[in-house]
Amino acid sequence: MRTRRRYKLERVEVLPLDSRPASWTFAGSAVRGVERSYMVIDTNLTDRNRWEFIIRIPADPKGRIEVRPRTTPNVKAWDELPDRSLTFSLATKGTARGKWYCQVALADAAGERSKAVVNTSQRSALPHWFTELGGRMRRKEAVKPTKGTDADALVVLVAAKDHAAMIRLFFATKVWILSERIILPERT
Repeated sequence: MRTRRRYKLERVEVLPLDSRPASWTFAGSAVRGVERSYMVIDTNLTDRNRWEFIIRIPADPKGRIEVRPRTTPNVKAWDELPDRSLTFSLATKGTARGKWYCQVALADAAGERSKAVVNTSQRSALPHWFTELGGRMRRKEAVKPTKGTDADALVVLVAAKDHAAMIRLFFATKVWILSERIILPERT
């Protein structure tokens, strides 16, 4: 997929700010834990590239970690992003056990829905910046048992406590997708 810019994940600089006890709701349930703040600079861009992110880490070690921007640069395509998040769950199967994963759920550049979950058959249609994530991508069923219909969903693994990698995945799946107005072909 051809894009205007050559985005690279390592060009997203992540600098820790502070940490505090917090409570929030997830899927209608109250959650307690720690909220960490990060200053993020996307050096793939020369201006409008400073963000502030929060990562919510639940007290429950099996709870979902939530990654979202608190503030975004003044770019119309990114206006909705403070209302979007990536969630990471603990992998429990095979060699992925102990790592965290998130579904590859792209922002919908067409504006018809909040996200488009990518399945394994669409992997080759992903933009170039996903190439460097290739060794960490798996089929969801390979990292955690599934009872629903998401066994073929594509997921990306990250090491425990690697908050920089989690934030960079937000850029890969949301920010750059909206900037480049990328829409994947339908699932096969």
